[in-house]
Order: sequence, then structure tokens, then C-alpha cells
Amino acid sequence: MKSPLARLVSRVLKKNKIPFNKEELDFQIQSHPSYPSLHSVTGVLDHFNIENVAAQVPVEAQVLQQLPQCFIAQITSNQNTGLVSVEQNQQIQIISSNGAKKTFTEDEFLEVFTGVIIAVEKSEKSEELINKKEQFSIVNVLFGLIISLFVSLMFLFDASLYCISYIILTLLGIIISISIIKQEYGVSTLIGDTFCTEGDDKKDCDAVLSSKGAVIFKGYKLSDISLLYFSGVLLIAFGSIIIHSEPKLSYIFSLLALPITLYSIYYQHWVVKKWCILCLGIVSVLWGQSLIAFLHGNSFEQVSIDNLIMSLLFFSMIILAWRLIKPIILDSIALRNEKITFLKFKKNYSLFESLLAKSKKLDTKIENLKEIVLGNQSSKLELLIVTNPLCGHCKPVHKAVHNIVEKYGDIVKIRIRFNVNTDLIKGKAVLIASRILELYDVEGGFLEALNDIYGDMSSEKWFKKWGYAIDMESYMKILMKEKNWCINNNINFTPEILINGKAYPKEYNREDIVFFIEELEENHNPNISTNMQFVASL
Repeated sequence: MKSPLARLVSRVLKKNKIPFNKEELDFQIQSHPSYPSLHSVTGVLDHFNIENVAAQVPVEAQVLQQLPQCFIAQITSNQNTGLVSVEQNQQIQIISSNGAKKTFTEDEFLEVFTGVIIAVEKSEKSEELINKKEQFSIVNVLFGLIISLFVSLMFLFDASLYCISYIILTLLGIIISISIIKQEYGVSTLIGDTFCTEGDDKKDCDAVLSSKGAVIFKGYKLSDISLLYFSGVLLIAFGSIIIHSEPKLSYIFSLLALPITLYSIYYQHWVVKKWCILCLGIVSVLWGQSLIAFLHGNSFEQVSIDNLIMSLLFFSMIILAWRLIKPIILDSIALRNEKITFLKFKKNYSLFESLLAKSKKLDTKIENLKEIVLGNQSSKLELLIVTNPLCGHCKPVHKAVHNIVEKYGDIVKIRIRFNVNTDLIKGKAVLIASRILELYDVEGGFLEALNDIYGDMSSEKWFKKWGYAIDMESYMKILMKEKNWCINNNINFTPEILINGKAYPKEYNREDIVFFIEELEENHNPNISTNMQFVASL
């Protein structure tokens, strides 16, 4: 199901003009181990490089005026606390997680405001969450091609205005039906988020869609019937266009569907006593189709047996297709929920810490040795990365290290230690490692050199770009000491990660270390972690 907390964050990001993908944002928030706390929000925003701050500010008018136009705040209501999005204009409007809106004066808001906020800011480092593959998914492409094909057929076979209007309404009905089905299973859509997130005493899509009246018979709800109906009449309509005829059977089906619209209105108004805007959209489409059928006037002329057989064939094909497709969709949704549960378990720091504590602590110091050190060199949290520039498995670890330096470089120290065969003085690994050490020590640019060799660049191209170490003898001494340390501590393979001397748990992928940096830093640098402790406690 869609996360109410993700809705709040989505609204604030949108108001601050920060691009994001709703599905990915919702997934990351729900899979955060501290969900639904405030910490899950700041953790996910950090994950996407969106600048944010969580703070306890004084509850004063002067401070409120200095806050951003839109932010997340904690308020008290009926002795309960909850998070809302706040928009400051001439008055202050709050929107709760279920979409309910309320307007306050400044003084009224200060009475319920606890002072806890999360504010975001768009910056150059903000990572666009839009997945290009999603934007151009095969489903969207196919749907666009189908609409283009239908439009071409309408004009190619000179369809009447009645027929064109009917088909446009039918396509709209299919779009709304798909949105309803996605809404039922908690999948975000533009239409659903627009019309179904702002629930109130009279409007609640979820209450209507989950009611008993929405189920027709086992395995089929009104939303399924709606999709099957619109798909069927669409195929019948285009079949009629191809043979230069009006879709009379489609018109008849639309008139016969009118009683269902009355049932829907009755059930929403008198039984559930809530309105579903998407359901009313389907009702409006059916009424529009019926009006077209009525205005056409000749829908009830004799219909041939061939037309009936064709209609039966079309509906049978659609029903069969839906029976095959729906279980796949349900399995996909179930898999997503299982993945959320798995990731919450995987990102749980307590479990990670218990496994880390079982590791034997090694002495990682090598006296009088100038190694590559990234991040905050005075930090008490040290990650030792034992690597080899020609190691394929080291590439994803280097990418994780790069992300850690970018996001957490001010709170963690990362030491790079090479484990290369120093007996092969002219070996590629030795030559590359020695040159990287020289770049770090003398020239600079070593980060780009690291990114190149752990990226897609071949060693030959790397040497052409970066060359060879000038003072090879000095850097060979460093590599030999690093190699001896690896031998003495039985570190025979790369990559290896040590966290303050303790081996990274083998039960976790090495790239997962980025999930635990904040908690590790909190444990090892308690004096400068008050902000994270504050956030984690909410």
C-alpha cells in the first residue's frame, strides 16, 4: 500500500521543485528499517542526495517566517502528534498524510506546532529520481502505439463523429479503470494521486474500493468488470469501423450498463456514505457513452448473428487475457511487498552490529606509512578498504566508497590499502597502484584516476592517460608494507572491508555498507551525533 509518509514527502519535494519518482520514493521510505519515523524520511532524502535538515526550532512567529515556504512539521491534535506538510502563503495551510487540508492563521498554527521540522532544498547535488527506463517502459510505448493505431484507423475508415466521440470516451474509461485497479493495490498513479489522496468526511476512494459492494463475485471486482467492459466495447467499435459500420453493439452494451451506474451511486451514497471520484469518473463515462447511443437513435436495429459472434469472441479473448495477466500483476505486487520487508530486515542496524561484533579485531595500523586517506581524517570511524586495481569484484565496492565520500565524507575516514603481488615489479597492478599513490602524494587527481581504473577504462587506456610513477622505488616500499600487512593478517583476497579493525560481515553485500554509515558514526563519534540521535528518536 502507498505510504502516507511518502505522500507528505512527495508533496514537499514537488512544492520545492525537486524532481523525484513517486514509486521509488515510496519504496525506499517503506523499506527503511526505522519507518515510519522521521529518521526514515531523512535517511531516504540523504540516499538520494537531497539536501535536508531535521531540527527542533523555537515555536515563535519570527522563526516560522524564516522557514521555507513548504516543509514537513510535527503538530499536536487531540493530544496526539503527527506529521503534516505546511505551506506558507497569506495564511498557513497544512495537509495531513491522508490528504485532509486545514487552514490556520499564524497564531493558530503556533498553538499546535511542536517545533519539529524537516526542510529540503534543491541543490546541484540533488539526484533526479526519475528512472529513464520507467519513463520509456514498454507498457507506455505499447499503449501509445495502440492509441496511435486507433486514431489512424478512425480517420482511415472515415468514422462518424458519434463513433469517434464514443471511442475517445472508451479510452478514457480504460485509463480510469486501470487507475482504479492500481489504487486498489496501492500503486501510485497520476490520476489516483490527484483525486484520491485528499480524503475527508465525504470523499474516500479506498473506503469505497475496499467495501463489500465492490466485489461482484470471487476474484472479480467492479474495477475488473469495468476494464473488461471498456476493452471489449473498444474492440467491437474498431471491428465495426473496419467494415464501415457503426458500432451498434457497443452502443447497446453502453445502454445496458446504465443500471450499474445507478447501483454505484446508490452504494456510495447510502451504504458506504463516501464518494470515490474515480468511480464517479467511470459513471460519467458510461453516461456519456449512453448519451451518444441515445442520440444515434438506431442502436436497436436488428443486429446480425455475425456481429454477436464477433462480440462474443472479442470479450472471450479479453477475459482470457485478463485471467492470465492479473495473477502476474498480483505476484509482482506481492513480490514488491516482500522486497520491502526483506530490505527493512537487511538494513536493520542492530542485526548488522551483532554480526560485526563477532568479528575479530585486527590492528590496522602500519607505522610510518603514508597511505591514501579520504574523508574526515580525524574521525573515529575508520573504514579500511583492501583492494586491487585489477580486481573485478572491487569495482562495486569502489562505487560504494565513492558514494560514502560524497554523502558522509565529513563524518567518516576511509583508508585505501592495496593488496598487489609486489614480486611482479612490472605487473600492471603494481604499476597502477604505485602511480595512484604518487598522484595522491604529489600531483593530485588521484580520485579521477581511481574512478577510471575501477570504472570501464582498460589498463592500457589508463596508462596512456595517467602514465607511470616517477619515483617507483618509494611507492614500491609502501606497496610491500601493505602486502606484508595483508599476509600477516591472512587477508588473501580482495576486496576486504574492515570497520575499525573488524571484518565486514560476510552475510551482507559489501555495497550495503552505505546503509549503516550514520549508525556506525553515531556509535564511534557520540559527541557529534546529537542531530542524528534527535532524528532517530522521532
